[in-house]
Amino acid sequence: MPLTDRSRLRLVVLGVLVVSLLATLIGRLWYLQVLAAPTFQKLATSNQVRDIVTAAPRGEILDDQGRPLVDNKTALVITVDRAALNRQPDGGKAVLHRLSKVIGVPYAKLAIQTQYCTYPKVDGKYVAKPKGCWSGSPYEPIPVSEVTPSLAATRQAILIQEMQNRFHGVSAGLASVRHYPKPDGAKASAILGYVTPINAQQLAALPAHKQVLERSSEVGATGLEASYEKYLHGHEGVKQVTVDHVGRQTGVVRNVPPRAGDDVVTNIDAKVQAALETQLQDAINTARSHGYAADYSAGVVMNARTGGVIAMASNPTYEPNHAPPTLTKPQYDRLLHSPGSPLFDKAFQGASPPGSTFKMISSAGLIHDGQITTGGLYDCPTTFRGRHSFEGTPGLGPITLQHAIEVSCDTFFFKLGYEDYYRDYNLVAQHKKPREGVQHMARDLGLGENPGIDLPNAATGHIPDRLNTRLEWKANRANYCKGAARRPKGSYQQRVDQQYCDTGYIFEPGDQENVDVGQGTVTASPLQMAVAYSALANGGTVFEPRVAKAILSPSGKLIKRITAPVRGHIPLSRADLAYLRNAFYSVTTGSAGTARGAFAGFPMTQVLVGGKTGTAELPNSAHQNDSWFVSFGGPTGQKPQYVTVIEVDKSNQGAISAAPFVRNIWEELYGLGGHKALFPNGVPPKKLPKIGTAAMKTGSGSGHHASAVHHSATSVKPGGRSTPSATSASALQPGLPVSRWGPWIGPAG
Repeated sequence: MPLTDRSRLRLVVLGVLVVSLLATLIGRLWYLQVLAAPTFQKLATSNQVRDIVTAAPRGEILDDQGRPLVDNKTALVITVDRAALNRQPDGGKAVLHRLSKVIGVPYAKLAIQTQYCTYPKVDGKYVAKPKGCWSGSPYEPIPVSEVTPSLAATRQAILIQEMQNRFHGVSAGLASVRHYPKPDGAKASAILGYVTPINAQQLAALPAHKQVLERSSEVGATGLEASYEKYLHGHEGVKQVTVDHVGRQTGVVRNVPPRAGDDVVTNIDAKVQAALETQLQDAINTARSHGYAADYSAGVVMNARTGGVIAMASNPTYEPNHAPPTLTKPQYDRLLHSPGSPLFDKAFQGASPPGSTFKMISSAGLIHDGQITTGGLYDCPTTFRGRHSFEGTPGLGPITLQHAIEVSCDTFFFKLGYEDYYRDYNLVAQHKKPREGVQHMARDLGLGENPGIDLPNAATGHIPDRLNTRLEWKANRANYCKGAARRPKGSYQQRVDQQYCDTGYIFEPGDQENVDVGQGTVTASPLQMAVAYSALANGGTVFEPRVAKAILSPSGKLIKRITAPVRGHIPLSRADLAYLRNAFYSVTTGSAGTARGAFAGFPMTQVLVGGKTGTAELPNSAHQNDSWFVSFGGPTGQKPQYVTVIEVDKSNQGAISAAPFVRNIWEELYGLGGHKALFPNGVPPKKLPKIGTAAMKTGSGSGHHASAVHHSATSVKPGGRSTPSATSASALQPGLPVSRWGPWIGPAG
């Protein structure tokens, strides 16, 4: 049948189409084999590359003399190779059951610990990842037990080593873990803080390439460990190796050794810290021996000239080597709900009414505000508006401000506060701003605001005024009204709730009177009071206190010197500041000083100490007070060197429950009363301590590390527990470097 023109056209089109397809195929093959060959070769290589990650040893935290407050020590770690278990017929269940009996960890817990943190499907639906699962790489040994090296632990390791046919995929070795050595007995638990496994939020905040390296690392969670994490953490080592299809290493692409974290030198002195902690315990013991509850005590020793924190503590506290991450839930709950809140350092994380120690702030505010002068006389009546003076003592009539401070005359300050209130009341009535001089002075000194210390979660305290009284009432009125309706009608608490429900937004004359004597809703931490009195002692400079003093490299090279920033200055003349200092010296030396008895026989001709007692009434605590003593001093004739503060909750008066223990610290600081001076020349060291050498601290790779392996293309599901750093046998010697995985006693599978 002859071809028609239409048929010929179809054949031509079909031919063109076939040729086009062949040309396209040939072009694509040429592109893949020639132009794109390097790219695909690189991708093929990357599919066979593993990143062997070696964690860097964390830097140490040192006291001002170079004594370690935080370092690293060795512990025996049992690890499991999940990949090796998966290759066994039963998925490693029999091995885990046998291991459970050896190390005393329940099988159920081991099974969870050795699961990868994925999101498995059950009945076709995704379920949450198991709590406690392994968030690291599938190529990384999973730690399941950590014990201090001992004879029993060594026997465990030997058993695992000699019976590898029964413990296939299980290894034992030495690892570096965070350690808090407590030099001279100093704990400083909340100041130092602790480390925890990195969490999902922290991991997500890192660059993508760092997320792979850091997913099983530990980071600072609280205290200095958290504040200086970027220095302490160090830099992980990465060794890139090629592997074959079964995971055996075939070559090395590159090797970057780990770099140890930097060291943090602090202003803390271990001997002073230990002395403070001892006095806090003695204060509690003494108060309780006299029938008081004394739920807690807290204290600070601060360098008034620099703003450096030399010691800070509260009692009770927790054992630093048994921090919350190491506790079981029942243990943590018991600690969390124990009397005195041992998990929180009340020296900087708690705030309470400071009582008459606040009179330094109110005096400065009244002077600056023009309400009083240092040369005037003001009334100290027996009672004022139905309120008595300190301990119900009879009035003294017109007296000077210095005399009022010396004897702690409350009615003196009640009356001035009342007059201060009505002056501001009239200003408000004229649609003018109230002056609120005492409140402004308090904030100038850092009260009612974050103190700016280099520690997380510092308390701000509270300084009541007209504005925040109204704001607080708005926020809490519903609770006050509920309390008034729920409590027994006519009871004290019911009447208080009813009053706050109805008129709690009004800042009343009694509120200002309470402010001037540090009572009512005025609250401050011992640290804040130390900062305020340091400013008085040093001539007016208000610091943002600092615990850290410097950052040093592992070789001892200075990276950064840390000084306390200046927050501001007390807005008083030198003469007024000198007057106030002398007034507070009279508290310990004057014939009627409230701390004269506590400092009887103290050699004031050698070391001159001034201060103020504080006795704050506590609601619902009959005959129990929040007792304070805040002091400053130094060698007689010189500018004051230190400020010391002790607070004892639910105890007697400040002169009885706090002042004697502050005196003991002064004696130990300067070697008085038969004590050996904590500082040989009475002054904290200005020079930084000399620490290790580069060879001792760098922890560069030695080739003996059986390090963790990460697949370069594996996605990460953060969470779970972290891998501790291991050390070689030579690193058991003091001062030598630590690295991630050590000399495993037995093969990992």
